[in-house]
Amino acid sequence: MKSIRKILVLLLFLFTAKVWSQVGINTENPTAMLDVNGNFRLRVAEKCIETSCADSLLVKSSGGYVQTVSKDEILNSGGRSYVSGTGVNPTIPLVVIAGFTNWLKIAFDKELIDEHNDFDISNNTFTAPKDGIYGVFVQIKASNLVSADDLGVGIFVKKGTAAPTLMAEESYLIASVLSINVSPPVRKTQTMVALNAGDQMFFGVKTTLVSLNLVSGGSSLFNIYQIK
Repeated sequence: MKSIRKILVLLLFLFTAKVWSQVGINTENPTAMLDVNGNFRLRVAEKCIETSCADSLLVKSSGGYVQTVSKDEILNSGGRSYVSGTGVNPTIPLVVIAGFTNWLKIAFDKELIDEHNDFDISNNTFTAPKDGIYGVFVQIKASNLVSADDLGVGIFVKKGTAAPTLMAEESYLIASVLSINVSPPVRKTQTMVALNAGDQMFFGVKTTLVSLNLVSGGSSLFNIYQIK
């Protein structure tokens, strides 16, 4: 008899332990230690010890579980592309942009930011890692005041096997000041473009052999940042 009682007590203990190990509010079938079916309001949160909770956020997972996630993990979860670079304009540009008269591909010699290696400095081409909207800026500065011919800068996009497209540019002819033909040494342009994964983007300078020597020895810079 005592043995049977002991077995019944043990079974009762195991049953109640299982029942009370999970608590449900507004639900009879809790699936977590605390399962709330409804709005959740936290009036008082435990104060973090020193910096253990610094830069962390309280989030809800796809399964409905509340958990702490670091700020950096959220900001970088999408693996967004951020690229920046500079260059000194070479004496002889290496690549002519096919299909565009007097347009030469800008060569950059230094990357400042490229966390995911999306820009290939060997061919000065950016390859979109994923579908998205990208903001782009490029600037070129001549070595001095431009006193001959046309000078411009442009943003080119190549989608798949299609020919490159000039998406944005700033280009204008020289102006006459006190009977001397000059123009500012800086050209810059920016835009937003929708790219699919694998699409390419690069930058060009519009110049002729007359003004090429003025462009050479100047500087250039660009920024590419994924907006969404």
